[in-house]
Amino acid sequence: MEINQDRSTRMQILSLLKKESHLSMSQIASRLGVTKMAVFKHITALEASGLIERSTVKKHVGRPVSMFALTPSGKKRFVSSYAGLMTDLVSYLISKDQKDLVLDFLKKRYASIRDEYEQELFPLDAEKRLKQLAVMRDREGYMAELRNTPGGIHELIEFNCPIFQIATLMGEACDLENSLFRSVLGVQVDSTHKQITGESFCRFLIHKHEP
Repeated sequence: MEINQDRSTRMQILSLLKKESHLSMSQIASRLGVTKMAVFKHITALEASGLIERSTVKKHVGRPVSMFALTPSGKKRFVSSYAGLMTDLVSYLISKDQKDLVLDFLKKRYASIRDEYEQELFPLDAEKRLKQLAVMRDREGYMAELRNTPGGIHELIEFNCPIFQIATLMGEACDLENSLFRSVLGVQVDSTHKQITGESFCRFLIHKHEP
């Protein structure tokens, strides 16, 4: 039982670092609602496993603070073996000058996803549709959050990208996701941040629905 609890806590720490990039031990403890001492043993274990790393940040006042972040191995914890297989396949096809075939596959795949999304979203009004989209994306492993901004614009933030490796090879995948959101929401959607360009999350600005 204790082993399962330890695994759960360590996965929570990894998820926090996936979302917020760099956190101190105090910040991690605060987010989890536990003591720094409780976090310490998990941090030590995660460091020993090569899943997180620390850096020292100097402050103007007081002692330097250790900040923790995911290592490349830690980030891979959020990529499934299925995604790795698909990436290898896409890479192989591109090496054989079959990029057009890959793009055709992606377009058909996103058309199928659009149909699935429409079945679940179209019975809802505009506001509920947006909230449900965030729920669906989170369910699919994107670690999605919906946020409000001034002017009636919403932010859809995705802290994980299950298709990251494929999108790195085929940037068109990001454009297809944007088109997917525009289609099922019926509003303008702008992509402002992409993980494939080095950002720690993907960010979509979803404009106000015009009656």
